[in-house]
Amino acid sequence: MTTPNLFKFATSELSQDAFICWLLSWADKDYQIGSDKHKALNKIATSVLALFFDKANKSLPSHIDEIVVKRQVNNIDVLCIINDTYCVLIEDKVGSIQHSNQLVRYKQFMINDHKVTFTEDEIIPIYLQTHDQSNYKAVLKDGFYPVTRRDLLDLFNSEQNAALQESDIYSDYLNHLQSIEEAVQSFQSKPVKEWKKRAWIGFFQHLQSYLGEGNWKYVANKSGGFMGFWAFKKTVDDIAIYLLLEQDKVCFKVSVPNIKGRSKIRNELYKLFKTEASKFDLKVSKPKRFGSGKDMTFAVLDTDIFDGENFIDIQQVNRLMDEVQKFINHTISQYKNKNE
Repeated sequence: MTTPNLFKFATSELSQDAFICWLLSWADKDYQIGSDKHKALNKIATSVLALFFDKANKSLPSHIDEIVVKRQVNNIDVLCIINDTYCVLIEDKVGSIQHSNQLVRYKQFMINDHKVTFTEDEIIPIYLQTHDQSNYKAVLKDGFYPVTRRDLLDLFNSEQNAALQESDIYSDYLNHLQSIEEAVQSFQSKPVKEWKKRAWIGFFQHLQSYLGEGNWKYVANKSGGFMGFWAFKKTVDDIAIYLLLEQDKVCFKVSVPNIKGRSKIRNELYKLFKTEASKFDLKVSKPKRFGSGKDMTFAVLDTDIFDGENFIDIQQVNRLMDEVQKFINHTISQYKNKNE
């Protein structure tokens, strides 16, 4: 029987902050003894801290003699100080991403302005994302180490997890993370017409992994918005040509900064892509209407891989994307030669 899950209702970052603080507090040495619940939660909390230290290429101290866990210190989501020696600095996300130089500011606060300061080597800066984001390049650049939902699930599922039997809060959180992961992976088990936002994210993550490139995000527009995936960007002088998946619509796009000549460039690319497509056993068509803004769809790929009634054929998608990448590279080369 399915029972109510606390985290179905406690969905905000503040709620997750509270859970992380609660869980890490169990790492205190006092909970290594006592009831089965105390020992089980102490073990899982210590394992989570070990994961954080490992992400930062450090080792968790063999003994945690003192642990202090605080929320919202100078806007830092979770601050965990271990043995007065290490500072675990956690920026917690449930789908939003970093902004306003916040990661750098939080680190500098602990180095320069906290009542007890720490050297950079004593700070374990963790960026905890339990939903999904397209990439972590900016996070890594700011010196933080990403810990994802899958990292936590791998850890939780690898433990001899007595905590599941001992704590409803912990088991609810684990089940909550598993439900998100199942929704993300549902693109593999549901017809395309039943895909929701998380399924599209899962599909786009597969493309990123297979292609070794690409980014995705939700795009809001007057028609109701869509999940988009960008890849294969090529530049010719000051214009950029790239692939955009508007969910099940596969578009070839051009970005032209200069308003002068936009229509000419768009039309040339359409004719060239239409002509060259047959060499790759592909077919492209004109979009319903040509735009005239900076970013324009100049051609659409005719394909049935997204037949809404059917399950996606991942191998077919992989083969198609390989051909599309070759097609774009070839056709852009033709375009360059024609315009030199």
